[in-house]
Amino acid sequence: MKLLMQLSSRTHSSQPRISEHHSAPSRRPLLRRRAKGFSLIELMLALTLGLVVTAGIVQLFVGNNRTNQLITGQSRLQESARYALDFISRSTRSGGFYGCDPESDKLYNSLNADWPQLFELNLQIPVQGFDGTNDGNTLGDWTPSLTTLPRNSGGSSVNTIVPGNGIDISTLVPLSDILVVRYQVAPGHRISEQIDANEDPVIENNGSVDFEAGDYAVISNCEQAAVFNITAVGGGGNITLTRGVGVGVFANSASKSLSEQGVSYGDDSASNNQGSVVSEILTDIYFVAESTNLNNRGDNITALWRKSGTDAPVEMVEGISDLQVLFGIDSTPNDSEFGANRYVPFAGVGSNTVRSVRVSIEANTVDVVSESAEPITRTFTQTISLRNS
Repeated sequence: MKLLMQLSSRTHSSQPRISEHHSAPSRRPLLRRRAKGFSLIELMLALTLGLVVTAGIVQLFVGNNRTNQLITGQSRLQESARYALDFISRSTRSGGFYGCDPESDKLYNSLNADWPQLFELNLQIPVQGFDGTNDGNTLGDWTPSLTTLPRNSGGSSVNTIVPGNGIDISTLVPLSDILVVRYQVAPGHRISEQIDANEDPVIENNGSVDFEAGDYAVISNCEQAAVFNITAVGGGGNITLTRGVGVGVFANSASKSLSEQGVSYGDDSASNNQGSVVSEILTDIYFVAESTNLNNRGDNITALWRKSGTDAPVEMVEGISDLQVLFGIDSTPNDSEFGANRYVPFAGVGSNTVRSVRVSIEANTVDVVSESAEPITRTFTQTISLRNS
């Protein structure tokens, strides 16, 4: 019995005693280790790396944005140049077109004013130019002087058929040239019967006649042509274009007819009648002037403008900052070569025949798209042949 008690006592004393007093301290250090955060050095390193990555992304974005602006600006520049040259080319190729090309001395003016007073109708001069020679905006800063140009000056209109539809000289870009092209719009409207020199033209009604009272037109065939003012449009089947006389400078003259030689347009033969047409007259004036818009820096920009016929000038293409024009003359018109052999400003054309026109335009990106403070510019040149020279 005594032996059993001793064994039992040894067994119980050899087992470890577990109590809350001994177990609690062993768990608290473990919990503290699990809740431990980043050190100050680790935080500073992470922030630094984050700033470096963010700066790289921002730099990449800025670089891509600049590249996109540059590409967009250059595309706009090329597009502006293409449109500008296309507009000018279309007009210039038609310069001097008067139906089936009558002789120049058979081109008659049935209005009260003489040809020099009829800038917007003067078909005697197919193409014309004003060379910007001085850095200013006065009439004398172009050669020849702009005294004959249809313009608005001091609140009044000068040389314009329609008041207020002239060019504002003060907005013109100095040293930039002005190009003028005159032609008869094709196709014309065929006359329906023989027209004597003192009669009113009667044309076929093909459903596309858009003449109105106050318009100016030209009747022509292969022998002669005449400019007149339409004072009334009437008729049922065929359309009569009345040439009422008046006292104004641009009105029909009572003493002038459609042919100084008294020759009729068409005759009793239907085939000859079809060779005579009545068409609208267009005088296109191209020039560079201030635009009505601003660029991305809020700066004023320039544009190509066109005054067509008796209408007011219209802004055609933004981003055109200069226009230079040379005229290709044929100083030997009687030889077998009908091309231009020399290019001169309009003042040097004289009595020579103009075969072509060389146009140079300076186009720009409009907006500032590079580190430069100014838009990027490029010059484009095109030589345009006159089909009717």
